[in-house]
Amino acid sequence: MSFDLQQAYAILRPHFQERLRLNEPLTAHCAFGVGGPADMWVTLERQRELIDLVNLCAQHHWPLLLVGGGRNVLFADAGVRGIVARIDFHSYQIDRQTPTTALFTVEAGARWPQLLDESLAQGWSGLEFGIGIPGTLGAGIISNAGAHNQSLSQILEWIEVLDARGCNIEPEEQFAPAIKRRYSRDELDLSYRHSRFRVERSACIDHGGTW
Repeated sequence: MSFDLQQAYAILRPHFQERLRLNEPLTAHCAFGVGGPADMWVTLERQRELIDLVNLCAQHHWPLLLVGGGRNVLFADAGVRGIVARIDFHSYQIDRQTPTTALFTVEAGARWPQLLDESLAQGWSGLEFGIGIPGTLGAGIISNAGAHNQSLSQILEWIEVLDARGCNIEPEEQFAPAIKRRYSRDELDLSYRHSRFRVERSACIDHGGTW
């Protein structure tokens, strides 16, 4: 099925307003400053927007590429056909467990500098190994990001993902919505620069976790 750009724009514009852009230069969203235009670009600021967009794309069979901070991606000079959406929700909450420990619940778009600066300002430590790691925490789970002999696998408790595998296998006349799933640390197959999502990269969309 061909991508009807004008139809998609008319449907999505009321939801995203000025965050929805046509023919967006991807050089502005890539750390290497490369890439042609995306047919359509949108910035997602809430988890609900991600869920709704994935389901709309599945329902209408629109091509969708999800990206984070653009630190580990190279866009083709020809650009990207369809919709490119950046996951940019990054709120967090801290729940004290004991006088010396706390549980951080963090959205996937959070960046290391943001979380480190704000947690240290509140007197919490334990994430210092992330200083200098580029990109978002959500992307870091894919490769079990780490440094200085520490990694996310040592502090992660669980994550939630949006499982969109059914969206890609149903016939065009049927619609399979994405499903939110939770995985504990032991279910993630975390090892050096590896997780289960290295094998299933097209299957699930990470949108939050707890440390």
